[in-house]
Amino acid sequence: MNCLNCKTTHLQSEHIAGIEIDRCPTCSGTWLDMLELEKLLGPAGDALRLRDRAVESDSPKTPDDKRHACPRCKGTYLIKLNHLAGKNVIIDSCTVCFGNWLDGGEFGKLRRRVT
Repeated sequence: MNCLNCKTTHLQSEHIAGIEIDRCPTCSGTWLDMLELEKLLGPAGDALRLRDRAVESDSPKTPDDKRHACPRCKGTYLIKLNHLAGKNVIIDSCTVCFGNWLDGGEFGKLRRRVT
């Protein structure tokens, strides 16, 4: 699966606390399948938060209006959601497979607000 932002960069699989995530080595964007985000917002996500913190501090990102197609459902557009765990953190979510796309730094912002 390719990165939703970089387009040609292939996402790399990583294992965090037994959960397989797909992460872009270039922009640190992350694809999480259904319920993985909720699991990682707990203590299991500490390792990912530390990696994402560096991206978060590099440059504050403002949400763009660009629509992404779901990498799993091909042809279904992701919707932008203001996640409950982090006020003003907009994530892209699929209404079919319930996967989530987080731009680099967004996981760190969400996780910091939960803990």
